[in-house]
Amino acid sequence: MTDVARFYDDLAHYYHLLFESWEESIAHQSAIWGRLLEREIGPGPHKILDAACGIGTQSLGFARAGHEVTGSDLSPAAIRRAKHETAERGLKVSLRVADLRMLSGYHAGPFDAVVALDNALTHFESHEDLTAAVREMASLLRPGGLFVASVRDYDTLAEEKPRVSDQRVFGGGAERRVVFQVWDWRRDGRGYRIHQYILQHETDDQMTTRVFTTTYWSWRRRELTDIVEGVGLAEARWLEPAESGFYQPIIVARRRD
Repeated sequence: MTDVARFYDDLAHYYHLLFESWEESIAHQSAIWGRLLEREIGPGPHKILDAACGIGTQSLGFARAGHEVTGSDLSPAAIRRAKHETAERGLKVSLRVADLRMLSGYHAGPFDAVVALDNALTHFESHEDLTAAVREMASLLRPGGLFVASVRDYDTLAEEKPRVSDQRVFGGGAERRVVFQVWDWRRDGRGYRIHQYILQHETDDQMTTRVFTTTYWSWRRRELTDIVEGVGLAEARWLEPAESGFYQPIIVARRRD
């Protein structure tokens, strides 16, 4: 996972630039996850582990909503940024560097919900590593607690093999920036290298280009469902973006009582 950690280490300082307004995205996602958690496990506050927290996009929203939040990530730079953002807002989030495959060695639990969002699980290439990560997440749940992960729709994407993501243009003039990804697919559709571009105007006629590269593996929904159910989680089901309001499909499941 060295390649993945390096990707997020390099991106940590610039991650907020992927959004038109990171603050608005934090608030928007907080509302989405608040509705989902209340529907699935009742009104909070809840004890939540954000197991791939990055710089804190979801953890900050959880904490602002009054939940007891623990966050961890493979990237030391992302955790440093998350600690800074948490302190800046006067929020309380316990943050540390941790590998998804060894979560129980870092966190005590049990948690009401353990989440891994923004396609984090599909950095794992092997079935063994992905299963280990899901098993570790499940092990930290209380009986009846909720497992949540979001991934891209690889059932469709791996067939179509798009070369570029939607291009987003934010701001104008010297404040303009352009954000997009270029995807280099394997012939078998099982994975792809992404090149995350951030083009940022310094003046009206001068632009800085930054590129960050890593690999994702295109796990299909049936494969992920089988892994989730194989580690003992129950009631696994998928929520579509139209239903959840989140931009990626979401899989949810419960730890058996």
